[in-house]
Amino acid sequence: MRALILILAVAHGGCFTSWAITQSTGNQRILDEGVREERVPLPDVRERLHVRLPLTPTYPATAVQPAAPADPLPFALECDSTQSARDAVYHSGFRYGKGWKKGTALMFLLEAGAAATYYFLADRTKPENQLATGFFGLDAIGTAALFFVPRKEIYRSDVVPVSTHVRSDCPAGLLIDIAGETFPVDAAGRIGELGLAALDGWMQAPTGPLRLTFGDRTIDLNIRASEQCAWNRARHAGERADQGCTMISSVGSVVADLEVPLGTLTRAE
Repeated sequence: MRALILILAVAHGGCFTSWAITQSTGNQRILDEGVREERVPLPDVRERLHVRLPLTPTYPATAVQPAAPADPLPFALECDSTQSARDAVYHSGFRYGKGWKKGTALMFLLEAGAAATYYFLADRTKPENQLATGFFGLDAIGTAALFFVPRKEIYRSDVVPVSTHVRSDCPAGLLIDIAGETFPVDAAGRIGELGLAALDGWMQAPTGPLRLTFGDRTIDLNIRASEQCAWNRARHAGERADQGCTMISSVGSVVADLEVPLGTLTRAE
């Protein structure tokens, strides 16, 4: 039992030991008391449209696995709009106040009592009891010194990122350009039968660019050969389009980010 107590004490550390660890690891903030924080939004808010192009078919989520495989959902791009900003956080508080004094006084009594117990009541010839006596005794001395640390006022400011989800539908005006031919993307992310046929043909024999356009912003979708193979194998298994695919990408989708003027994605349509 005494050995178990010793192991727990050394593993968790005494009061002074724990304080020393927080100082050496830069975690002094956990000692703050009476904390007050004020958040002030900073300028330079940005809106981004994240578009995901799935490479393999997606299936409806079901709570119970069906007896027969479910039919895949229609192909659709997935859109997600966010606002990225920053907040200035002004932090005030103090350390080593009344709560600290009471805590260190209590820990000093407990540690001094533990050292005395091991010294007077345990077998002092055993190394583990000698170690426990020394550990608790020295830590109690350090804890007593911490009782007299003067109160310290804390003031600091930090800048933290803030991300806000705006919408999950694809905004009006989003286009996908497939080898020079443009197809509109509806709110559900679908590009129509002609658009899907053009995309499927591009995956089998890519010619020209594959890019997204929204307003005056454009971004190319960089799809590697292994990702084309993933598309073709999922839709044309055993066919000619699947031949020559020796490496399949483990990535199930391609993602593109478009930064747009503030208010573009939050404007009511």
